[in-house]
Parts: sequence; C-alpha cells; structure tokens
Amino acid sequence: MVHRFLNAAKANWRFFSTLKSPVRETSSELDRQLEELTSVINAVASMTPEEVQKKMVDMFGVTKDDMKALAPRPDENDPGKFEHEPCPDDDVRTHIRVGDSQCLLTNYLKRRLEHIPGFPRPVKMMGDKAYRISPTLHRGLGMFAARQFKTGDLVADERPLMVFPVGPPTDFDLATAKVPGENRIKLTLKSSDDDLSSIFERMSKESQEAFIGLQNSHLQNGLLFGTARTNGYGLEDDLKDETENVKFFSTLSSDNKMTELVKSRIGTYAGVFKDLSRVNHSCSPNVRRKFHMPTFSMQLRAARDIEEGEEIFTTYTQDLRPAADRAKGLAPYGIKCTCRACLDPAKSDPIRAAVLNYSPRTLLPLPAGTRDAAVQILARIEEEGLQASDVYHKTLFDVFNAYAYARDEKNALMYGEKLWLANLAAGEPLYEMFRNAKLLKKSPPWVAGEFKEMPEHLISLFNAS
Repeated sequence: MVHRFLNAAKANWRFFSTLKSPVRETSSELDRQLEELTSVINAVASMTPEEVQKKMVDMFGVTKDDMKALAPRPDENDPGKFEHEPCPDDDVRTHIRVGDSQCLLTNYLKRRLEHIPGFPRPVKMMGDKAYRISPTLHRGLGMFAARQFKTGDLVADERPLMVFPVGPPTDFDLATAKVPGENRIKLTLKSSDDDLSSIFERMSKESQEAFIGLQNSHLQNGLLFGTARTNGYGLEDDLKDETENVKFFSTLSSDNKMTELVKSRIGTYAGVFKDLSRVNHSCSPNVRRKFHMPTFSMQLRAARDIEEGEEIFTTYTQDLRPAADRAKGLAPYGIKCTCRACLDPAKSDPIRAAVLNYSPRTLLPLPAGTRDAAVQILARIEEEGLQASDVYHKTLFDVFNAYAYARDEKNALMYGEKLWLANLAAGEPLYEMFRNAKLLKKSPPWVAGEFKEMPEHLISLFNAS
C-alpha cells in the first residue's frame, strides 16, 4: 500500500501541487519538494518487507491484521490457479459426467476441473423451496419467488442437464471457413447435432425427459439443437478453453464475419438447465446469473429486492440497447417483450443510452462534478430496474471511492453497503471496508484523501515515523 501511495504521489505531483494554494510556488521550491519526495520513495524501495510493514504501522497505523482485513473476503467459489503445461490432446473433446450433468468438454477443461480441490463441491441447498415453476399468462412456464428475497440473496443453485460446445472444435480447420455459406451452415448444424446427440444419449431418462419438456422456439433446427439453442445459457469466461489453439485464434485479425464469429465462439460453452432454463426474459431483470466451476453449477442471486410471488426474470439480450434492437434480438425466440421499458421506449431509451454511454472511472481523485454525475447515473439505473447490469456495481465502486477520498464517512458507508450487496449479487470481490467505518478510514481511497497537501504531508509523516 505504501508503494502505491508514494508512486501515485510522484506521478501526480503536478496535480497535487495545484491543490495547495492559488499562490504558485517558485520553480526552485517545487524542485526542492520533488527532490525530497523522490528521496522518500527511494528509501522505501530499499526497505525489506518487514521494514515496510513497520513503516506502515508508524505512518498510517495500518497493522498486519488491518492489511488482512482490507483484503477481499475468501471466495468459496474460487477455483484456484491452474498451472498447465500444454498437452498434445488438449483440444480433443471427451464426455464428462459431473453429478447428473452430461458434458462434452476438451481434455484441457477436464484437467482444469480435476485440479480444483474437492471438485465437484456441493451445490448450495436451500432450506426451504425458494421458488416454484408455474404457468404464466403469456410466456408458458416461469419461475416465481416462493418467499421474499433481499438484494444479493441466493435464489437458485443448479447443475445443468447438459453442457455443450458453442463454437467449432478448438482444433478447428480454417479451411472450413472457406466452404460456401449454405454448405458451411449445414456442416455446422450437422456437427452440432452430432455433439448434442452424443451427450443426450448418455443422459439419464429423467434428464432426457426434462430436456425434451423445455420450449423449442427453433423447430427448423430439429429437436435437440432447437431445444438447446432456445434454452442454453452461455457460460462465458466462467467455463472456457484456454488451449494454445484458442490463444492463436484470439490473435487473428477480424477481417471477415466468419473469422470474427470463430474468434467469439471458439472454446466457449453453454448449459441447459431443468429449472433455470424456465426463467423468462425481461429487459429489467431482477436476478443475476453466474456459473461457478468448483460446484459446476449456475447461481441466481437477487439483483434487487424481490417480493414473494413475484416472477423471476433474467435477460436474453443486451438490455442497455434501444428497444428496437432488443426486439430484433428476441424475435427468433418468438418473444415480444411487454416490460415497462419496451412499452414506453420514448421514455426508456434515452435513460438506457445515458447509462450505456457512461464510462466508470477508477482513478482518483474524482472531481465533485464527476462524482455527482455518477450518482445521477445510479439513480437512472435504479429507476429503470437495471441493477443486474455490470455498470451498476462498477458505478457504485466509483462513488464509494469518491466519497471515501473526500473523507465523507456517512455517504461512503451508505454507497459502500449498496456496493457490498451489488458485488454479492454479481459474484464480485467483497471488502469489509465497504461497510466497516474503522476499515474505511484505513482504506486506500481514504488515506489517499489525506494527502491532498502532497508532498509535504507525506514527507513530514515519513520523516516523523
């Protein structure tokens, strides 16, 4: 932490010097102070870790226990690091069973999963049934809350019926991309059908019946591929190949649509679920979903408070795009969304555009005007029911840091509590400093805020310790 503050002080010397006084120091005075600051930085750089630790205690009152407390809470879903030496059969696909889940994965992912301590870890069991699957008015079956949920609460945790590759094999031959369009599509569909058939025939009878009972909005693609395409959730970076071939494809230039498609899909997977695939779409979803490798399951967590009896919604499309774009993306699934945003796009679209175009800042200091703009964005997100979007927890992080830097304890803790819950829902790291006043005052943004009188304050503090 000391290194971070000292390096920031040096890099931002010109900025901090403008915060002192409207009276500008002479060039010689600035040079003298910068020389002193450089001396401090060099002194810290030459210290042993133990000496740095002691200096931190003397300068900031930050103890070893504080450092541990300022670190993120241990994540029970952390799969750990995977040190992998490339193997010749990394890209060869193989059938794997995890509990009742049937999967077609590469040998690379098989080794990755086997490397996770205790794999597969138990799926979280809900004490009482947290949801029910019931008919809806216009959307077939849906998932409904059987009790009240607070933001961040676990709604469901379920292993998939099947996991299948979304893209071509990771040993994909680029020559395939040169096959004329119509024949290439037929080739791709046949490959997908073959993959899905090989998975389906290994599933239990109960799982097969659950799969067949799901909606098929793509009858033209056949029973298996159509059902998988309709109900599959992309597992994104939470379950993805990282073989040498995948890395190679990521370096290719996207000079045509086929290459871009291969780059975006190769090494990725999707899962079909018995209950989670029943969750319907809304452009203002009330849950976030995340796949966890250690349990090999997908969790739904409340993105905002949910009342008992309320329908559970996820999103099938990019919910910050204009209503017309969202409708176009939903059309192949036979979905005509009737959420509030789609019924009144003239009101909703400008709000969503403002949220989409907002760029969260992670660097301090955050000027008061920028901080206020971030607060306004948060209000728009909450007004539109977009708490399930990534921009929500990222903007909360900005605002928390800004108030901590300003040493505004009340507002920092208020937004810190929201940030804690938003990160819990999103599966992001949880820091006790978000909601603990004592740790807040030892956090990097709070301590950085004490050094607006850079570098004199820092130098005097260093010399006095």
